[in-house]
Amino acid sequence: MSIRNEKHNWTKDGRSILSEKSLAAIRLVRGSLIVEHQVYCGGGNPYRLVFDDFEDFMDYLSLKAKPGDNVLVWSYDDLCRDDNISAQGKYPDTDGCVPTGGAY
Repeated sequence: MSIRNEKHNWTKDGRSILSEKSLAAIRLVRGSLIVEHQVYCGGGNPYRLVFDDFEDFMDYLSLKAKPGDNVLVWSYDDLCRDDNISAQGKYPDTDGCVPTGGAY
């Protein structure tokens, strides 16, 4: 049993991040998982995380998520592409210089 605001119509038929359907969809994600963990009733700022491993994501949920929290999951590979980079640059040295070459 959790603390519920009954105005929010708690039901077993709602979307659960732990449902077989949700977990199956997450397992199909290519590459890393981008996760936004929204705290129930706005009880804090959302957490934004990246997981490279499904089991690490599940461990996070079991340790950090509380009943009613909303968890959104995206595919890093689908969203983070070379054709939609907002900014890119190399970190300068103490003289303000950056390399023009490199492995990337």
